[in-house]
Amino acid sequence: MGRRSFGSRLYSSVRRWPHVAGLLFAIVVVAIVSAGLVYFAPEKVRDAALKIKNDANLIAQLLPATLPQPPKIESAYWLPQNWSSRQRYWFHHTSQGTATIPVPYQWFLALERPELSFSYTSLTDDGYLRRLGFIPSPGSNNFAGNAPSYGYHEDGSNGDGGSPGWTPNLPDNPNGLPVGFAILKGGVDPTTGASYEDQIGLTCAACHTGHLEYKNVSLRFDGGPAMVNLGEVERVIGLSIGYTLILPWRFERFASRLEQIKGQGVDRKQLRSDLELALQKIKKQKVQGDRLLTGQGVADLDEGFGRLDALNRIGNQVFYSNLLDPLTGELPDPLLKGNFARHDAPVSFPPIWDTPYFLWAQYDASVLNELVRNSGEALGVSAKINMTAPAPGRPLFASSIHLSDIARFEELLRGADPFSAADASGRKFTGLVAPRWKDAQEKFRSDPAWGIDEKFVEKGRDLYRAHCFECHRGPVNDPAFDKRWPEDSFWKPENPDRSAKNEKNWVDIGGRHYFNVVQMPVTAIGTDRQQSDVLTTRRVHLPESLGLSPVDDLNKAWACGLPANKGADPLFVLALMDVVGKTIDQWIIANGTSEEAKQQIWGPRKNCQNQRVYVGARANHNGKDEDVLALEPQYRARPLDGVWATAPYLHNGSVPTLRDMLLPQKERPTSFCVGSREFDPVNVGLVTKTQASDACAAGLTDFNVSLLGNSNRGHSFEGKEPDLTKLPPGVIGPELTDAERRALVEYLKTL
Repeated sequence: MGRRSFGSRLYSSVRRWPHVAGLLFAIVVVAIVSAGLVYFAPEKVRDAALKIKNDANLIAQLLPATLPQPPKIESAYWLPQNWSSRQRYWFHHTSQGTATIPVPYQWFLALERPELSFSYTSLTDDGYLRRLGFIPSPGSNNFAGNAPSYGYHEDGSNGDGGSPGWTPNLPDNPNGLPVGFAILKGGVDPTTGASYEDQIGLTCAACHTGHLEYKNVSLRFDGGPAMVNLGEVERVIGLSIGYTLILPWRFERFASRLEQIKGQGVDRKQLRSDLELALQKIKKQKVQGDRLLTGQGVADLDEGFGRLDALNRIGNQVFYSNLLDPLTGELPDPLLKGNFARHDAPVSFPPIWDTPYFLWAQYDASVLNELVRNSGEALGVSAKINMTAPAPGRPLFASSIHLSDIARFEELLRGADPFSAADASGRKFTGLVAPRWKDAQEKFRSDPAWGIDEKFVEKGRDLYRAHCFECHRGPVNDPAFDKRWPEDSFWKPENPDRSAKNEKNWVDIGGRHYFNVVQMPVTAIGTDRQQSDVLTTRRVHLPESLGLSPVDDLNKAWACGLPANKGADPLFVLALMDVVGKTIDQWIIANGTSEEAKQQIWGPRKNCQNQRVYVGARANHNGKDEDVLALEPQYRARPLDGVWATAPYLHNGSVPTLRDMLLPQKERPTSFCVGSREFDPVNVGLVTKTQASDACAAGLTDFNVSLLGNSNRGHSFEGKEPDLTKLPPGVIGPELTDAERRALVEYLKTL
């Protein structure tokens, strides 16, 4: 994962240009002498240096990008969402078995920020990690469910059903790392058989925990989209190691700090050697990635704050990095070079409340089984896995994933099946529920910006039924809607309009109910298609040593009904489903899991493709009709509960506010700033620029909708034709008046 220039230019510089260290010292001296500074933050000059050729540009590669200064927070609150404080904390810091940060845990604690100073500056300082978008969290040694400075004021029940009846043990987070960081305890690498120290990995909470800031108050909520910059996290780690090796005083401070953490002395010669080895490993992978993309004539898109090309990153990790020789770092087969893809489909981190009940997950409705979805994510953020060669005690697909905890995550999100209630009036989600506007509003009672006009809400409800219901269905929690349109209730097993199309609102699979999310062809909804292309066009080459045949394997295990592949490299999505399935099966074998427990972990859903996207068809090849897999990309709509807390909007985060979503597409902002969590409660979303030409504050991502992957087109209300079936692609409803937009926004706040 990460930016390619980070490896090829930065880490090779020390060896290829010995004078770089001298230049760096020169810059420091000039900065201190000319400005009279006792502290130098090189990110301030990086952007300017990048514009200069030769040595100055090279030095720029040794300087971190500017990070935004976080605002002062006077108070913080976790909004009630049906979880207790201990359940939240368990979700935030329980390891999935990943080692995302490429250094041992104790190193991570000892490293400094990539800034030059005369005193120790911790990389793990709350203030610094906030600048990367992370939410501070208390240390586990002092956490008892009530930590006001971190937002824990009371147990998180909504008072309408209570949280799922399970009290977890506290996960290990003694040093108070932010939400989404978890310790992977030391063990044996399933690829090499070598022992490894405690590592640091990211959990799903790193990307799926949201927060908003308004007038120095931080509102925090689980399951919402994060505003982290993971690409910059990777660069910061590498820069910190590089600075530690280049600057003598930094290395000595690092060694001394590590001694404090370990409580014993360290061999400095060996420590320097280990640091150099870690740096060279990172450098080699990055240099290889640079060369591959250069050979393809492409470059990564800038994901920035709040977005990630998660699917392409998972593909690169599983089908490229995991296949490198563990000792040499080389590819065993030149054809595997084609498995490496650029990051060209960044998307916002989706909210995950309700998702355990969605029939299809991911923006493009590509994943059916929840365990496959979550385990695939764990592999993508660097769970250790053997995909090179089996050995005694280390079979293929042996891994470090914590499958039982991954399954427990889903149970905590899901809660009890809502259809266990005898009648529709008692149905509701009992796992993680969406944050509610009224709970946030309580913190700003005297602020008119947070008020809701009930007259507009009534009008907005009518507009929702007229223009939003077709795709997003009835609201999850609006009794007034259900009373007025009882047959259209979200909780009805069938809605009349869907019955006419031979579709159900809810489907029963193995005794568990799933909401049949509406799918729309990408060509019809008209939004940016980059995300849909990843799982319908990307293919990967599989080494014979893995013994994989995705079509045959999935058909045999799950009766998926896929047509034969005819010798071509398989689609990435099918190969990933196969690898994840075999990783799960290997974990089950290694842990001696009973058949009953196996069925419970897997759940009732198959590991099969979406037949609305991957359509069986017939084609003529060399005069003979054959079964083939036709591709019709879809995007999935979701219920809009909690939509007020999920800006920016559209799957690629290209529209900053709810009000902007209701404008004709040509009137939406063409440029806005991402990275700040400052909230606009009137327009509902990010605070936007006064003019498109205005510069963003230092360190924020300038989102330009003209760039590849950033289109803000589609899902537009601008139709002039009263017959909605005749609207052009990308237009889903009539143009609204300002009063109608306000009414619809007011109503959406209440969901």
